[in-house]
Amino acid sequence: MTVGDCLRYWKEHYVDVALRPKTQALYTSTVLKHLEGAFSGRPIADITVKQWVDFFSKEEKENPRRARQLLSQARTAINWCIRRQVIDSSSIMRISPKDVGVRSETGSRVLTYSELARIWVAIERSRAATSNKLLHQMLMLWGARVSELRLAERKEFDLSEWVWTVPKEHSKMHNVIRRPIFEQMKPLLERAMETYDQILFPGNDVGQPITIAAANRYILRIREGMDIGYWRAHDFRRTIVTRLSEEGVAPHVTERMLGHELGGVMAVYNKHDWIEDQRKAYEIHADKLFWHIRKLSD
Repeated sequence: MTVGDCLRYWKEHYVDVALRPKTQALYTSTVLKHLEGAFSGRPIADITVKQWVDFFSKEEKENPRRARQLLSQARTAINWCIRRQVIDSSSIMRISPKDVGVRSETGSRVLTYSELARIWVAIERSRAATSNKLLHQMLMLWGARVSELRLAERKEFDLSEWVWTVPKEHSKMHNVIRRPIFEQMKPLLERAMETYDQILFPGNDVGQPITIAAANRYILRIREGMDIGYWRAHDFRRTIVTRLSEEGVAPHVTERMLGHELGGVMAVYNKHDWIEDQRKAYEIHADKLFWHIRKLSD
């Protein structure tokens, strides 16, 4: 099979079958438009790493962001063909997207509630383990760091006081973090507890937490199936603080929601968590998100 054969097979048997019309149009206008005619007439197995690098280097000169996007999408399509045993292998899989072009909007992305809703629905509709889906939906609502929740165990959740206490061993700054288990979060947490044992977000081994690599791969698959640009799970943190600040939530509350220590003298003397203020803020955030999710289904 040629590159074009491979991409057309992927489009016919996956993109046109499993993805939404907007996503189909996205792939048609990007990877199919720019790569379908690449290396015309040559078996994909005969294309070397160097030849792929030369191809993407030319794309990089024209548009660095698009070059990285094209490589990422091409790898997705070709890897799908490999998994389906349509082709045996391709040297393109030896090239990392980070080695081509530049990533868009790194470190500054603040998502809209409409974009958050679309991500939520994409997660809900994805074919993935319940633990992975719940992990990322709960991250969207809590604004926690990935590993704070990924490593969470049942004993951290107090269902009488409705508080989640992150032990210092799981926090980046080695501080204890307390967050409220607010109303909209309860069904998700209960589902995790009903489905799993002590480890609430397990990977292939139910006795071990899902790995950060597996969590990142999952978000990559979700992101590549959408047309909202580059984003990552960490952007949920920046988004929740920005959007709640717009709603008038005080900075000391949002800082506690993120698990940050307060600065100056307050860091030494003030250990208050503002749990009830956090709870109200989280409920505002969840209400706005779920309103946009319902709007999508109208």
